[in-house]
Amino acid sequence: MRILLTGTRAPATLDLARRLWREGAEVIGADSLRFPLGRFSRAFTSHHRVPPPRQAPEAFFQAVSRLLIEHKIDLLWPTCEEIFHLARFHQSLSGLTRMLCEPLEKLLQLHHKLHFAQFVSSLGDQVLAPDSWPAEQAPSQGRLVWKPCFSRFGAQTRFDTPPENPQDWMAQTFIAGEEFCCWALCVDGIVHALTFYRAAARAGRGASCAFDPLWSEPAAEFVRKLAAHFSFTGSLAFDFITALDGRIFVIECNPRLTSGLHVLDPMVSLLEALQSPLALPTPQRACQVFLPTLFSCPSIAGKSPDVIHSRDDRRPAWGQALSVLEFAGLALRRRLSLLEATTHDIEYNGEGA
Repeated sequence: MRILLTGTRAPATLDLARRLWREGAEVIGADSLRFPLGRFSRAFTSHHRVPPPRQAPEAFFQAVSRLLIEHKIDLLWPTCEEIFHLARFHQSLSGLTRMLCEPLEKLLQLHHKLHFAQFVSSLGDQVLAPDSWPAEQAPSQGRLVWKPCFSRFGAQTRFDTPPENPQDWMAQTFIAGEEFCCWALCVDGIVHALTFYRAAARAGRGASCAFDPLWSEPAAEFVRKLAAHFSFTGSLAFDFITALDGRIFVIECNPRLTSGLHVLDPMVSLLEALQSPLALPTPQRACQVFLPTLFSCPSIAGKSPDVIHSRDDRRPAWGQALSVLEFAGLALRRRLSLLEATTHDIEYNGEGA
């Protein structure tokens, strides 16, 4: 099977490529960065630089289309936020190959944080959504969390203090409790693989960098229901909070690959999971991205496997330095945080944003 992975800058995409390669798939990579993490991996038969999807969506689409044709790709698997830009061209691309992705209009029902919260509230499920409002309509009483309707990694999340310009922001009731996350691989509305984890460490205030597996049957049932409701194909990831009174709240949805893949036991076959559902709970393991864990929580660094270092694929462990330098240079030129720089050329913030 020939598989094209886009968004090869992400550790999760590197992990995905290695798993598919070890199972015998021929994996092709594409990213708009000069030095994405995946460029250094032997898991990719070839790796290609493509135009930035956020700044040049049409050129990006044309470049991906050429790769699909030239390499006779059997499956296109978008992994990062370039998925939304590819989803705009879903009809054309799905005429060239199988896509592990839904059209943009379906993805936006999940990616837009306020629309997602309102949808979950309408379900009346045992998994709840915090009370949520457009920022302009937020109540003046009570503790609130503020965030853009399109955002990622919690980079712009604010507690208690509203933004100066509330346009395209939302507010939610603050829920105290323990956070956990999940990632699901879905095909035609059926969950084929599912992992849950809590963040044992975070890179600053942002994304998780160390992952402890867990299982929540109520949250698993919620994922099954949403996958079936949307007849969803692709990755579904959710952030949850178990409140102090035991109720489970879902905070947001990311309809793309996330770090939840790392938690999937390496013995689980992804090629088999693409074909038929695995028995749940799916086998899981603890793991980490070593370097950010070392800086953020040195006491647990090295106590679980590093998802970057691999004995049969050593170059990404060294190449990640070049990847970080590229992000740092972009951050300086654009006056962005390092975290914002990692998605500057691929993120989706609504049409025209």
